[in-house]
Amino acid sequence: MRKFFKPLPDLDERLDRVNEQMRQARRRLDWQTREARIPLDIQEDFGISELQGDVMLVSRDDDLHDKVRNLIRSEGYGCDFPERSSEAIGLLKMRKYQMVIADYTRRQRGRLFEYIKRYQPHVKVVAIVRNDNEGRQVMRAGGYSYLLGRGFDPEQLRTCLISSLKLKHHTCWLLAHGERCNRSCVDSFQSDEDFGEIE
Repeated sequence: MRKFFKPLPDLDERLDRVNEQMRQARRRLDWQTREARIPLDIQEDFGISELQGDVMLVSRDDDLHDKVRNLIRSEGYGCDFPERSSEAIGLLKMRKYQMVIADYTRRQRGRLFEYIKRYQPHVKVVAIVRNDNEGRQVMRAGGYSYLLGRGFDPEQLRTCLISSLKLKHHTCWLLAHGERCNRSCVDSFQSDEDFGEIE
């Protein structure tokens, strides 16, 4: 009587699958190692004493760096300029920041946003977005306010700085309710309670 055996998968195929799994595991481990080293790389490249703290702008755009740097310094705050979200998270682990201005016009910053919400919810997030719809999404997710495009009005950013950092508002009431920035929170020094009474 002839016995029928189920053939084993080809050994080469199994080895190929295992090798591919090993390559993927190495890539993941390499990425995790690079991410974990970011604070050390920052220390090595700049030194902690070179970091300004207070506010950071996450963007690769040099013109935007200049625009924001001048405005933030004129208000008496320091500013750092990481280009990637992973660098920004590294800086957040090393220095105390009060605000992060994140450029959403070219890249998503979901990982950075989630890190702030989870580990440093006191940090205010101002997003630079392409349109009002994206801005409202950021606000619903817990952002402080948003600026429209890289050509935004600098006075609106100045308003955000004063409102959030000096007057300690929790969120931009006007943008959260679909209205345009009119500087009323700064010009009339309205508090969160004042805005609550409007509702």
